Amino acid sequence: MTNYRDEMCVCETCGKPFVFTVEEQRAQEQLGFVVVPPTYCPQCRKTEKPQPGLHPGIVKWYSAEKAYGFLTRVEGGEIFFHRSGVTGDPEQTLREGAHVWYEAQETDRGLQAYNVHER
Repeated sequence: MTNYRDEMCVCETCGKPFVFTVEEQRAQEQLGFVVVPPTYCPQCRKTEKPQPGLHPGIVKWYSAEKAYGFLTRVEGGEIFFHRSGVTGDPEQTLREGAHVWYEAQETDRGLQAYNVHER
């Protein structure tokens, strides 16, 4: 187990200092992510525009009946995805706890993942 310490960071958007806590670091490690400090403060993370490119995530849950689910984001929080946004083998990609890559887009209902596929 790694010994973590609270780490001071500066938000790239607003310039305010914030703490990357031990709890956040442990949560990233427990989810299987590489522990990396966030580039945005908690407030800006809530309002940030989706960054282009692939992002790592973990399937938190998926309902085949409803054809949607949520991914756990490395930055913290969750992101919605619909079955239509999944590429690759759905049996492997959509199982709970699966490590996936996804792209994010802003929709009229909020942030949504698409191009969800296995890592």
